[in-house]
This record gives sequence, C-alpha cells and structure tokens, in this order.
Amino acid sequence: MNKTPLKNIRNPNKSLNVVLDLIPVGSIVDSFVLYGGEYEVPLSEYERFVCAHTNKYAIFEFWYTLQNNSARMHSVLTSDSFRFHPKMYPILQEKWIEFKDPVIRSCLFFILNQSSNTGLITSGILEKSELNPVALSDVKSFKNKNTFNIIFDTEIEFTDSITKELQGDYIFISVGDFSYNFFEQGKSQTYDATSINHQKLKDALVKSGKKFVLVYHYDKRVLKFYKEFNHTLVDKYGRQIENPDQAKEVVIANF
Repeated sequence: MNKTPLKNIRNPNKSLNVVLDLIPVGSIVDSFVLYGGEYEVPLSEYERFVCAHTNKYAIFEFWYTLQNNSARMHSVLTSDSFRFHPKMYPILQEKWIEFKDPVIRSCLFFILNQSSNTGLITSGILEKSELNPVALSDVKSFKNKNTFNIIFDTEIEFTDSITKELQGDYIFISVGDFSYNFFEQGKSQTYDATSINHQKLKDALVKSGKKFVLVYHYDKRVLKFYKEFNHTLVDKYGRQIENPDQAKEVVIANF
C-alpha cells in the first residue's frame, strides 16, 4: 500500500476516517492544494479515484517523479555521494530549484521537507539532517496507480480551477488554518505553499455546484463562516466528538 513519504505539520491530519465516511467508495474526487498527500494517497488506496490538483510546478514534479521514478529517487537518496553538511541547508533551500535533473530536484524537495521544522521546502530551519528511514522506505515502495492522478493547473489563483468543468463527484481540500485576513501574505510567490483567500474559496465551491469536503484546524470562526453547511468536530485521536473544547479539527461538508 502506498504511503506518503512527505511530512506536513501545517495541515490537519486526524480527520481521514471522517472524510472516508463522507466520500463513498468508487467516487471520483478532485482535491486541491496538494502538498503532503496525507489525505489524497489514502483516499486513492481505499478505492476512491483521486485527481490531485496543484498550481505549484515543484509539487507536481515531486509527485510525478515519485510515481514514475521512485526506484531512482531511492537510489539517489541513499547514495553516499548524496550527503549534505548541515551548513549547506540554507543554500539548498535557495538553490535546489536550479538543478537541471528533475529526479535530483525531487530528491532535494524530499530532503528539505524531511529536514525542515515546518515541512516546507523554501522556509523553516534545520530540524534534523538524517533522513527518516520509514520515509525512505515509503519512497522506495511507492507505486504508480491509476487511482492517484496528479494534475498541474496553470491558473495563478487555484480557486479558478474549482469553477471549471470538473468531472469528479466530490471536491476535497485540506485547508489548514483559518484567518479573517483572508489572505496569507507572500505564500503565493513560493514554490511550495499556496495562499488561500477563504472567501474566494467558499464562493468558488458554491459556484461549482459540487459536493465538497473541507478540513480545517478547529477554530470557532470556521463554524461561523461556514454556518450554512454541516460540520463534524474531530479530536486529537481522530474521533468524532461534540465538545468544542476537545476539538482539534473540523470537517465541513455541504451535504
């Protein structure tokens, strides 16, 4: 079974069972803002057909390379010649994108993700220089399956892709944090992070006419902002709960 080799400490990751309950087996799912794949990969493994969208080419390239050249990635990552002194970490954050070989770029993407205290590629500080052997094993064993398809959207604003003619039955997004600022300054210009205007997102979802499922870190403002839709509270163990004081995440659905 495929497992994501990436870590993503920014986004909620406890609500998988709730999401699986909401999206039936055999469904076609258009997911957006792909990064760590902590929902997309399991959905595809549990008999949902996933079309994972990203408007960040570096993210698309990593997943495409992992699907189609995982053996070479593992060979490069475990090579004695592919070792970097911790002092090189800030340089790699800045220069990794300049390497010509897409497999090398994807390996550097993986290394920087594993090493960063944020899980991001172009920001964060060095947390550890040794690669997680479990994550390396997940790279080696990753298989290309027709239930997990990576789609590169060229639209600068990802919500524009949501309002296109989508063939899927459901839209899914692991959104993360909520802010009344509506815009996360600067992230739209990085290789690995997508800024989210929550009002534009909500408007695009409604306009699409599709069933949608969103996962947020718990915030009472999320419940107010999506008050017309259904919500499920999830605790730190992934259990559905009623008490907001114990909630870590909230799943929003329009059905």
